[in-house]
Amino acid sequence: MAETQWYFDASSPGKVPGELLPVLEEKGIPEEHILLCVKSDLNREMVRSDCWVMATDEDLIVLSGSVTLTRRPDTTIFTTKNRLERKFELLTWDVFERKNLSDFKVEEQIASARFTAKNTDGDWLLIANLSNTYKSDFFALARFLGQLASDGKITPDEHAGHGAHSEMFCPKCGSRYIDEERKICPKCMDKSRIISRTAQFVLKYKLQIFLLILMLLLTSALGVLSPYISSGFFYDQVLEKTGRFYGRVLMVLLIIIGTRLLNTVFNMLHSLVTTTIAANMIYDLKKVIFSSIERLSLSFFTNRQTGGLMTQVTRDANTIYWFFCDGVPYYLVNIVQIAVMLVIMLIMNPVLTALSVLTVPLLFFSMRFLFGRMDKHHIKRWTRSRQMNAILSDILTGMRVVKAFSKEKAETVRFDRSSRALAEAETDASTFGTVAFPTVNLLVYISNLVVLGVGGWMVIQGKMTYGILLTFTAYMNMILSPLNSFVNMVYEFTDSLNAMSRLCEIMDAKPDVAESENPVHLEECRGKVEFRNVDFSYEKNRKVIDGVTFSVEPGEALGIVGHTGAGKSTLANLLIRLYDAEAGQILIDGVNVRDLAYDDLRNNVAIVSQETYLFMGTILDNIRYARPEASEEEVIEAAKIAGAHDFIIQLPDAYSTMIGFGHKDLSGGERQRVSIARAILRNPKILILDEATAAMDTETERKIQTALERLSVGRTTISIAHRLSTLRDADKLIVIENGKVPEAGTHQELIAQKGIYYNLYRLQMEAMKNIGIEE
Repeated sequence: MAETQWYFDASSPGKVPGELLPVLEEKGIPEEHILLCVKSDLNREMVRSDCWVMATDEDLIVLSGSVTLTRRPDTTIFTTKNRLERKFELLTWDVFERKNLSDFKVEEQIASARFTAKNTDGDWLLIANLSNTYKSDFFALARFLGQLASDGKITPDEHAGHGAHSEMFCPKCGSRYIDEERKICPKCMDKSRIISRTAQFVLKYKLQIFLLILMLLLTSALGVLSPYISSGFFYDQVLEKTGRFYGRVLMVLLIIIGTRLLNTVFNMLHSLVTTTIAANMIYDLKKVIFSSIERLSLSFFTNRQTGGLMTQVTRDANTIYWFFCDGVPYYLVNIVQIAVMLVIMLIMNPVLTALSVLTVPLLFFSMRFLFGRMDKHHIKRWTRSRQMNAILSDILTGMRVVKAFSKEKAETVRFDRSSRALAEAETDASTFGTVAFPTVNLLVYISNLVVLGVGGWMVIQGKMTYGILLTFTAYMNMILSPLNSFVNMVYEFTDSLNAMSRLCEIMDAKPDVAESENPVHLEECRGKVEFRNVDFSYEKNRKVIDGVTFSVEPGEALGIVGHTGAGKSTLANLLIRLYDAEAGQILIDGVNVRDLAYDDLRNNVAIVSQETYLFMGTILDNIRYARPEASEEEVIEAAKIAGAHDFIIQLPDAYSTMIGFGHKDLSGGERQRVSIARAILRNPKILILDEATAAMDTETERKIQTALERLSVGRTTISIAHRLSTLRDADKLIVIENGKVPEAGTHQELIAQKGIYYNLYRLQMEAMKNIGIEE
């Protein structure tokens, strides 16, 4: 039986999941007769179900049922791997003759799709339903069935990879990822490699870490010496009349005081070294994590929640610091301490030493078992913690909307649900630790009791002295402390390994949009923009931009018109390479933007978006963000052109007024004007205005339009606006409809065509007249 999740692989499209093999055997179909096998999650009645579509030389088979997980009969509760097997219960079995079907296609709907084919009567026949998750797999199925019909054979796609849903599973072992965003499999990750990679970031502190270990070793050495002085030596050599130092109690007391003082000094030095490196190392780690995150493409951030990334930057740095400066040093020192004490105990009494280590193998296997289980609990707890922080960040950021719609109670419930889920994960982890770890400790204490009993009998029999027994039991009790720390370290080490794996994941992540290895530099940008048959989609098989072609000459003004969601802003994002086009070319002065150096592209293209964002700081700093070296006079001039100077000088501190979180809050129109001033200060050759005046009243809009017209002289301007009257004077207009460009021309030409633009313009003019606004 299959032990892991099956998924469609376009390089071997006939692969059959193990749970279906008994069904095929019962139907008399050998596995090798299956040419294609694709899974769906909806049956033909649109009910959630485990469904498969399989093709043989003659038939197309559609079966549905349910997959259940059961424990393998040959496993026990101590089995850590492959405990479960998958079984399939068949509900429906439909067979279609392939010779009677043709023109296989996927009919896209909103949240699902239909896989259909044409029968011999020319009617469309429903073969299967599916959610969007499996859509790409069925597009491949239609292509492969077409190959079978035309060529009689299938050409596997070696480069297509797996379906989108396979990204939820580890390609090596097939286990489902605990956190689907991270795609890290706890079973398969190479822990030693992760640790060695992360260690490179703390090598600069190797001297300090060495000093930490040295101080711990000296402290441990004094700790090992203390039981012998205060027990065996004191009783057998000082208190016994036959001892070499009989009666010298003061000498022993002075030695004990001296060792305590040295121990205190070493502890103080250890704390001093820890204090000096803690802040710096955590700072370095946070910088590494943040810089690794910041270099990734915009798509990385759109797929992740802000609160989760904040948790990764802040908490993971502290966790990794603990591992290298606390966890590993204590671990190494405890091993040395245990080894030294075992040697001393062996010299004292080999029999008692053998009895005391009987539980070590059982302890080892118990810890190995606990480590794997605790790892899963930790990943679950961290994932839910990140989700809760993301929800909290979302609520606090959108508090204005929450208040406006009186959703305080609803958001409290949402946060409470997430917080409760985190509490349950923490409870599960704590409960597991509370039950498991004391059980391990109990094994150690039982061994201790056995040694104490046998040792007492030896003292009575005169085979060892009372002082030796006290020293031996003291060492046994001392061993308990590092052994307990090993058990408790399981909790912290699993947390640290997960933090390091997240760091390595971020470091290894490749940005979707990367600078060319040999970037082209523009000596002087003229501002010509060309789109040639550009395609783009945020989701597979759902194009937002479809074969768009247009050009803008240097100094021209282009207006982009279209309904909401038509893809207007996407064109702007593609031009500045927030995303890369999937097909076609985007050129500036004849150079593909993929080949341009980032600095040249961003310095020559500025965008004023409908979504303005101002950083926490002064207004002066926010405008100067576009060009930090700009003088104050240049900033003021840019603000005047943007129509922001008048309201800025009326603020208490004028350009030095603090804005952002916890400071002065600007209105939407004021924020937009500061954003425009920021773009003006850059003085780009290509200016993109994406609803740049959307947040302004009519009078302010007219002022800004006049200023922007002056600014646009000598530079290429691309304007996106819903209010079409603002685009009438553009040199050319293009209309975006369903990702295509059905109309292009001047305002007068498009009005004369009486097409999409004409209807949009007429409706807007009528609406504005109805509210008393004359254009």
